[in-house]
Amino acid sequence: MRWLLLRLRRRPPPPDPFEVLRVQMRLAVLADEVRALERSDDVYARMHHLRATEAAYDAMLIRACHLAGVPTSHGPDERTTVPQSQEERFRAEVELAARGWSW
Repeated sequence: MRWLLLRLRRRPPPPDPFEVLRVQMRLAVLADEVRALERSDDVYARMHHLRATEAAYDAMLIRACHLAGVPTSHGPDERTTVPQSQEERFRAEVELAARGWSW
């Protein structure tokens, strides 16, 4: 009987590989933008742009975590514009890298 229950319990379908690729590409673009803003001294409202870009990066990082099965403090459909702490961001990046993600 137990084997029947295990067999009936369905696993969630794997994520769409094109969605994974899209998220990885977007993470790469946002990471480049963050690095460019950190290097640049002549950008008007630099801190504002940096915070907005970091918030977008963090939102995409959370999306990547959900696709890779990494637990986060945010729900799968929850949207946030608040940047994560450095520790949360680092943990998510390390967990994704351990699962073969690169950007």
